[in-house]
Amino acid sequence: MRFRSSPAASGRLTQRRLQVVLGVIWLFDGGLQLQPYMFSKAFVTQLLGMQAMFQPRLVGVELEDLAQFLAPHAAAWNVVFATTQLAIGAGLVFRRTVQVALIGSFGWAVGVWAVGEGLGGLLAPVMGSILAGFPGPALLYGIVGLVAWPTGRSEQETVASAGLLGEPWTRRIWAVLWIGAAVEQVRPGLSPMAVTTSVIAMNIPGEPSWLVQLDKLAITFTKSFGDPLALLLALAEVTVGIMVLRQHQVKTFLRVAIVLSCLVWVIWQNFGDILAGGATDPGAGPLYVLLALSLYPRRSTGSGSPEGSSPAHEPSTALLELLGEVFPERSRPGRLR
Repeated sequence: MRFRSSPAASGRLTQRRLQVVLGVIWLFDGGLQLQPYMFSKAFVTQLLGMQAMFQPRLVGVELEDLAQFLAPHAAAWNVVFATTQLAIGAGLVFRRTVQVALIGSFGWAVGVWAVGEGLGGLLAPVMGSILAGFPGPALLYGIVGLVAWPTGRSEQETVASAGLLGEPWTRRIWAVLWIGAAVEQVRPGLSPMAVTTSVIAMNIPGEPSWLVQLDKLAITFTKSFGDPLALLLALAEVTVGIMVLRQHQVKTFLRVAIVLSCLVWVIWQNFGDILAGGATDPGAGPLYVLLALSLYPRRSTGSGSPEGSSPAHEPSTALLELLGEVFPERSRPGRLR
C-alpha cells in the first residue's frame, strides 16, 4: 500500500510518527512485563485478585477462577505476555508490518481490558474515574491504534483524518471519553472527594519517598477544598469533550486536555505506578496526550518537505518538537539540531 503524504513542517505529528511512538510504548510495556516480579505467582494472583475485589460478584468469581488457572504456570504465561507486547511494538516501528501489528494489538488490548483491567473498572465505584485511568489504558491503546491505522488517505487538517476512524468519529470518541469520565467521577452514591483521595491513596504503597510526599500533599489539598474541587474537575472534563467535538477553540481545549492529562498522570496515577515496580504499562496519561495530538489542527504552511522525509525513527525528538508546536514559546534563541 502506498502512503500519500501532505506537506508538513518539521516537528509536526504525522501518522507514521504516531505509529512509531505507539510502538515504543508497546515495547516499553513488554519491557515492564520482563521485571522479575512478573514471573511470580503473586503477580497473577494479586493483579486479578485486586480487579476481582472491585467488581460485581459474577465478574469477580470469573477473575478469581482465571487467576487459579494461570498461577501454576505464571512464568510461562508471562513469557507469552511479554513476547506478544514486544512483537506488537516492533511491528509498529517497522513500516511494512504496521497493519499486522495493529491487528494483533486490537485483539490483545480487548483481552487485557476485559480481563487484566476488569473492563477498565467501569463496573467498580472508584476505578472508573479518569483519575484511575478511565476507561482503562488497554482500551485507549486500541483507540489510538485505530487512529494510527494506515488508510492511504492524505493527512489533511489533522492526523486523525488519515486514520481508520477519520476525524469526525475520532472527535466523537474523544467526547465520549471525556464526558464519560466526568459522569463516572460523580456517579450517584459516591462522594467525589472520596473518589479523588482514594485513587491517590491506592498508589502510595511502593512508591519512592518523594512521590509519596507529593501524594500526601495532593490528598491534603483535595481534602481542604472538598467536593467542589472534584466537581470542578468533572466540569472541565465535560467542557474539553464538548468543545473539541464542536470544534470550538480546538487548540485551546486540546492544550487544556494535554495539561490535565499530564497532571492526572503524575499526581493521581503516579506515572502509571512504574516507579513502584509492579506496573505493566505507563498508564492512560500518555495515550490521552497522543489522542489529543492526533486531533490538533495543523498550521497552514507553504511548501514544506513531505512527511516521509521527517525522521520518523526518532520518536523522542519528534515528541519534543510536537509539544513545542502545541505549546509554542514566545522567543527561542535557536533551533535544536
